[in-house]
Amino acid sequence: MTYCALPLPGASLAAPEPLPAWVTPSARSARSAPGADRLDRARARLAARLTAAAGPDGLLRAPCDSRMLESALALRLLTVTDVDPDARERLTRRLKTWLDEGAPDPVQEAAARAALGEYADGRGALTRLLGGFDHFTAGRKHLMFRTVLAELGADAFPEPPDPGRAFEAHGQQRWLITEMAALKVLHAFGTHSPRRVTEDDWRILEPCALPGPPPYGNHLARLLALLALRLRPWYAAAVRARARELRDVLCEDGGVPFLTGMDVFATATGGLALAGAGAPAPTLRAFAEALTGQQNPDGGWGFDRGVGQSDVDDTAYCVEFLRAVAPEHHGVGVAAGERYLLARQGADGGFPTFERGTASEVAITAAAVNALAPEPAHRAAVAAGVRFVTARQEAAGPYERSWSLNESNALFRTVLAHDSFLAVAPGHPAAAGAARARARAVARLLATQNPDGGWGHVPTDPSDPISTAYALIAVARTPGARAATARAVRHLLERQRPDGGFTSRPDQAGPRPLAYHVPLLTDVCVLLGLNHARGGPAAP
Repeated sequence: MTYCALPLPGASLAAPEPLPAWVTPSARSARSAPGADRLDRARARLAARLTAAAGPDGLLRAPCDSRMLESALALRLLTVTDVDPDARERLTRRLKTWLDEGAPDPVQEAAARAALGEYADGRGALTRLLGGFDHFTAGRKHLMFRTVLAELGADAFPEPPDPGRAFEAHGQQRWLITEMAALKVLHAFGTHSPRRVTEDDWRILEPCALPGPPPYGNHLARLLALLALRLRPWYAAAVRARARELRDVLCEDGGVPFLTGMDVFATATGGLALAGAGAPAPTLRAFAEALTGQQNPDGGWGFDRGVGQSDVDDTAYCVEFLRAVAPEHHGVGVAAGERYLLARQGADGGFPTFERGTASEVAITAAAVNALAPEPAHRAAVAAGVRFVTARQEAAGPYERSWSLNESNALFRTVLAHDSFLAVAPGHPAAAGAARARARAVARLLATQNPDGGWGHVPTDPSDPISTAYALIAVARTPGARAATARAVRHLLERQRPDGGFTSRPDQAGPRPLAYHVPLLTDVCVLLGLNHARGGPAAP
């Protein structure tokens, strides 16, 4: 899960000069630059739309759109358990519509065709999807997707060198442990080797057979677990019961989403965006209280309500929002969140998304740096994080695309991290390297801006609002980038819908590199970008 860091001296995602709380543009100071009225009207409409998305519990409602892969697996589960013909029909219609409209990637197309009983070349689809996937998870993804496609009938089960250990996920996030245990069971039974399955494997999967929301907010993990549990008669009744409940999680379009939603993540980042737009203090305090109620016992936060698996990304944004809005009321929660972050920093100075000892990532490290930088006691940890980011940025190779499919996502986050560090430790030995890395990131963005003023996922892609918003955050806070900022703002304002929101292509990835979409996050990030454009040094 990736997005936007906030309030730090010199690195805040909130606008330096926010709109007074919900006043009309005409009430602003006469010092406003030409064109600011239109920008302020756009921000006010977008802020009002975000505020209206708050639920009764104070969290922003950020549901996840349905996706092809989970819908194919749901149809497979309903088919093999022979329950709920009506839900099967809705899933069948949705999958056929997706195929008619064009699948988002070859693996999901193969999964859908196989679930519908059509021929699908799973191995060829996997080659097309992962042929250029340069990521530390690539080996695991090959094994995962091949096993999924084999279960659906689109491929043969893979032959890993050591089947007994290939599906191990010790030290990883809990939903991934569940997924790999399910895939191990499916592989073992699919290759007529059920003795490889242990009682520990079944115990890992058991929570997915219980009623209620899926563990860790992850529909994909639960569907795989239920398909695996059906292979043991002991769980047959529970699996059929959970299969019947699938009709309750179908989206309006008849498909199944990847996640239950991203309400916690959206509330933290959306709260920071609204703070930058001058939202009333009671609104921001309600968000803060709601987030405090979602903090896990380990001090961290997950991406959605009730998700007990904390992660560095969500925790960093929650810490920043609580500190920005009401530090006097949430100091205990902020301190616990900081301890969670510090406990996950790796020996290389970087931060992983989930558990210490797994690979550090640039965008995640940048988020942790922004959350920890305001506290002087964390200066050594912050400097180590900045050194990690700087070294990665100076190394040859592609720019990171991780939990986001956007180059501009990791680039803007690193710009904020460097600004955070330079603001609190300008004379530090690592400052010169941070300044160079910042300049390199901005230069990349300026060099890849499209003629229409926007950015796409990568330089060869057409522009879209969320990619443009990410880039705008970095460009707008860069002296000398006024022309690029004005072009990006114009691009966004021309694409605002009558209801104040924005429509963009899917940006999030999980399992990487499969895209999924949480529409509200586009509005959140566009407001953050427009806030910066309104108050940054490159304001038009």
